[in-house]
Amino acid sequence: MLMRSIKSGPVAGPVFIAVIAAAFVLAGCGDPANEQGGGGKFKEFTVERGTFRMIVTASGVVKPIDRIEIKSKASGEIVDLPVEQGDEVLKGDLIARLDQKDERAAVAQAQADLDIARAELNQSQRIYDRRNELFDRKLISEEEWNQIELSRTVAKGKLVQATTALDRAQERLSESVVRAPIDGVLLQKYVEKGQIIASGVSNVGGGTPIVDLADMSSVHIEAGIDEIDIGKIAVGQTADVVAEAYPRLHFNGKVVRIAPEARIEQNVTLFDVIVEVENTDGNLKSGMNAAIGITIVEKSDTPLVPAVALMESKDPSGPPDERTVLLKKNGDYVPHRVTIGLSSFRQAEILSGLQEGDVLGVPMTSRLKEENDQMEERIRSSRSFGTGSR
Repeated sequence: MLMRSIKSGPVAGPVFIAVIAAAFVLAGCGDPANEQGGGGKFKEFTVERGTFRMIVTASGVVKPIDRIEIKSKASGEIVDLPVEQGDEVLKGDLIARLDQKDERAAVAQAQADLDIARAELNQSQRIYDRRNELFDRKLISEEEWNQIELSRTVAKGKLVQATTALDRAQERLSESVVRAPIDGVLLQKYVEKGQIIASGVSNVGGGTPIVDLADMSSVHIEAGIDEIDIGKIAVGQTADVVAEAYPRLHFNGKVVRIAPEARIEQNVTLFDVIVEVENTDGNLKSGMNAAIGITIVEKSDTPLVPAVALMESKDPSGPPDERTVLLKKNGDYVPHRVTIGLSSFRQAEILSGLQEGDVLGVPMTSRLKEENDQMEERIRSSRSFGTGSR
């Protein structure tokens, strides 16, 4: 599973700023280059108000929240199987019906045994009532009377046994009809009509699965987040979800669980994060690939500049949030100190030193390009930007 993340945190050191600047400049960001007196070219960027947002991104897989493997408690041949994979079913809908010949015969036999037991008890009760009067009159012995009491007790026991046997036979008959326990979608179908299946309760191997059923009205996206970013993730944070099958559709999600233990995938330490997404339209299917973007910081209506326009202050004793920019004044680019707030490798918030509409310049030089080429190769093999491999 490929994990991609946009790193948050303070703007990097001078070399990384130069590298990132070169990457943005060479990619054609900003306005067309302007010629400066010395022949150097500059890219121009305008200070604009906007929303500063830090997002950790990752790729994951759509999974049902509750997936149920349905088996039959009874064994036998499937004589009716009216469902297909992908069907939507309601609770109580027929999934499968097994051959009920043996179960119906067992019910009939149990019913007959129950009728006999009732008749025997009635007979024993009548004998008991008649002999009780004789015993009171001392016309029969105590031994004979005890035998009569025993016969009635045995008859009562047989009636209980016959009643229990009938209940079990009727239960087995009902178990030969498999119905949906919940509303949901059939994800998998494992058997066909005419196939003989084993019981899910009496078979040592666990019985034969018939179908997998899941309620897909809400789904989970399970994605691996790099350990560098996992400290920024918390349960309850919102997430934007885009499935590869629907690149123009955005689904709203929420982080509901973070794995307490990491897993290693190709030497990258990942923590599984579960994002729950409402799927009332049923667009998200089990097994789909999806990208998630978890918003960890968001601040609106604040002055923003590209990170490529920022340079470290030359004063080592200066504040850590102080930077230098090349501010355009009267056609020239003049070094100018600014104070930044929230920042990422893409942009930074300006707390002081610039106003909306100010124009900044970023030099384009062969030296920067050379440094960029050298550092790009290092970045490809580095985890500093949260990259991973499948």
